[in-house]
Amino acid sequence: MDDELTITEIRLECLRLAVEFGSQRDVINPHLLADKYYEWVMQGSEETRPDDNRKDGGHKSAEKTRSVRKGSAPNSSSAIV
Repeated sequence: MDDELTITEIRLECLRLAVEFGSQRDVINPHLLADKYYEWVMQGSEETRPDDNRKDGGHKSAEKTRSVRKGSAPNSSSAIV
């Protein structure tokens, strides 16, 4: 049995999700949200997405890393005995 959904079934499922989980404004014109869902679903999977363009093949690091405020993290040299 072929488990793949037809385009019509996918579009109907997107419409159902838009009506079921959309805001009141979305429910007035559910096709607009359903189209967004459909585009997202049909854009492809991880296998078809392009790889990162880093030369070292590593993951991207955050642009802004979070720092811990001074005094908010325990200092290892001042451990309670």
